[in-house]
Amino acid sequence: MKVTIESHYGRLRLRWRYQGKRYTMAVGVPDSPTGRAIAKQRTAQIEVDIHAGYFDTTLLKYRPKTIGKTATEISVVELFKRFTSAMKRGKALTPNTLQKYSALQKHLDYFFGVASGLSVSSAKAQDFTAWLLERMGGQTAKHYLFLLRSCWDWANGKYYVSDNSWGDCLSKVKVQDTQHVQPFTVAEITAIINAFIEHKYYCHYANFVIFLFNTGVRIGEAAGLRWSSVADDFKSVWIGESISRGHRKSTKTGKSRTIVLSPSISEMLRQCREQMQPNSKDLVFPSPKGSTIDDHNFRNRAWKTILEQCHVKYRKPYAMRHSAISHALAAGVNPIDLAEQTGHDKRVLLDTYAHVIQSQSVFQEF
Repeated sequence: MKVTIESHYGRLRLRWRYQGKRYTMAVGVPDSPTGRAIAKQRTAQIEVDIHAGYFDTTLLKYRPKTIGKTATEISVVELFKRFTSAMKRGKALTPNTLQKYSALQKHLDYFFGVASGLSVSSAKAQDFTAWLLERMGGQTAKHYLFLLRSCWDWANGKYYVSDNSWGDCLSKVKVQDTQHVQPFTVAEITAIINAFIEHKYYCHYANFVIFLFNTGVRIGEAAGLRWSSVADDFKSVWIGESISRGHRKSTKTGKSRTIVLSPSISEMLRQCREQMQPNSKDLVFPSPKGSTIDDHNFRNRAWKTILEQCHVKYRKPYAMRHSAISHALAAGVNPIDLAEQTGHDKRVLLDTYAHVIQSQSVFQEF
C-alpha cells in the first residue's frame, strides 16, 4: 500500500486505498518544496500506522491542527459552544434546557479559560469535578458531567480532544439518597379532586387533575394533549408529545405510548368533547384563557391553594403521577405493564418504587 502525493489547484493532497476504501485528504499546504516535505511526513506517518495496525479512519490524527472557523484544536469553552449549537439543531432544546447548557459554559469559562480540549487530562477532569461539587449539589454536578461526556463523545473524530475521562468522573460522584415522595392517600386524593370541582375560580382545572390522578401521565404530557390523540371511542389516548414552558416537544423518554383509560375517564372525555365541540388540534385541557396550561401558574396559584384548603401536606404536582403509580403497584398491577403505560424505563420504575412493590410478601405459602 502506498500513499500518493498530488497537486490539486496548487494545493497538495494525499490519496490512497485501505481495506477496499478510497481515502483523500488535503494536507493544507501549497505545492512547494516546503509543502512537499510536509506532505512526505504525513505520507510516512499514514503508511507506518497502516502497517502497524494503528490507522485512524477518521483521519483527524493526520490533518493539520488549525485555528479558526474550521479549527480542529479548540478551547474547552469553544468546543462546548459548538456542541450546544449541534444539540440545538438536532434535538430542538427547550429554553429551560438551554439555560443548563449556558450555566455549564460559564463554569467551564471560569475554570478552564482558554485551555484547549486536548489539555483536559484525567487529573484535570477530576479537579473540575471537585470544583463543581464545592459549588453545587451532587445531582446538578452529575448532570453537568453527563453533558461533558456527551460533548467529548460528539467531538471524537471532529476535533483534537483528550481521552474522554468524564465518564469516570461521573461514576465517582455519589448523590445522597433522598426520601421517597410520599404519595397522596385515597382520602387525600378524593378531597383534592372535590375541592377543585367546587372551587369558584379553580374548578376549570378539575378535569385536568382528575385525568392526572387516574392516568399517571406527566404534567407536560397532559397539558399538551390534543383531541387528535384521543381515540374515537374515548377508550385510550396516544401520548407522544409534551409541553414545556410553551414549547412542544417529544416525551421525556423520546418514546410514544398508548394509555388504556378507565370507564370513568372515558366518560369524562366524552362529556368534555360534547361541551367543547373542539377541532382535532385543540387542547383537551386548555387554560382558562384557552391557551396551554402553564405549570408554574397552576402550581403556585391553583395547586397550593387547594392543598391548603384541604389541609393536605404540600407535595409538588408531580406527586399526582407518583401517587397513581404507587397505588397501582400496591394494588398488584404488573410493574412491567405499568411501565409501558406510564412511559417509565422499566429498571427505573422497579428501583424507584421497590418499596411499594415489596410491601407484601413475594413468597408462596406451602
